[in-house]
Amino acid sequence: MTSKPKVFIAGIGFSPSPPNGSPAHDFIAALVSAVTKALLDAGITYDNIARSVTTTSSSKVNYGSEALKALDEGVFAVDEAERGSELQTAIRCVRDGGAKCVLMIAIEESAAVAFVVVSESFLWSHYYLKDSAAIVRESDALQSNLEARASETLYDVCQMGNGRLAWFPKTFTNEIPVWALRGWSHAHGTTAKNGLLSYKGKGGQSIELSRADAKAIPGWEEVEHRQDGKHRLGYNPAVETKNISQEDFEAVRARGKGHRKTGVWTRFDRKGGDRAALSRL
Repeated sequence: MTSKPKVFIAGIGFSPSPPNGSPAHDFIAALVSAVTKALLDAGITYDNIARSVTTTSSSKVNYGSEALKALDEGVFAVDEAERGSELQTAIRCVRDGGAKCVLMIAIEESAAVAFVVVSESFLWSHYYLKDSAAIVRESDALQSNLEARASETLYDVCQMGNGRLAWFPKTFTNEIPVWALRGWSHAHGTTAKNGLLSYKGKGGQSIELSRADAKAIPGWEEVEHRQDGKHRLGYNPAVETKNISQEDFEAVRARGKGHRKTGVWTRFDRKGGDRAALSRL
């Protein structure tokens, strides 16, 4: 029996969502910020993206599509997915559709979120990702001891406040799964390899995450000075969140291609991370 292709989360990003009723450009800016963070986290640019997934919109303006045009206004493949099924759609694009690198973006009540989902061949062709990516496994039901605490929002994969639900053997923790698996969080001394993220999409599936390299979670002292996503961002997103800079935004845009002109909504003025680190990958 042929096993299904492996799928990995290589980058994640989130930015606070503007209040309901805000101008469209505020929502687009939040999505651009989340996408920029996810691409920096993965150490790639939009040129690496084979497909993108965003939420189906019933309005005249699809915020996700507009945000993507800021990165590349050329012809690019975008799949629209029903709200709550965006991440599963991105996973299927890699697992069943043969895409090597998929960008998923969505905006929810609390935050704009972005994931870079990649194939095994992409992971190993970008070898620096081997100790930061998380392998994804889908299951039809959560473990019984978590079922009552299941989340139905993508924000709970990324959020900084209460409600972050990750499971490690013998203990519950409030750490973000992907970042906790990297050792970026306050899970000092944790030696677990696996985490069960209690996220349930439209199909009722949960997502199990574990380190791509199958190693134990490192301590903070082992990764504090490692040149990785937190270095490219210029801060540790597991313990704080900051806005992106214009430098960050320009670093991840498709290179040598046309982009939609950006206006006042791209007021990204924070000093960025080490852009040279991105170019060296």
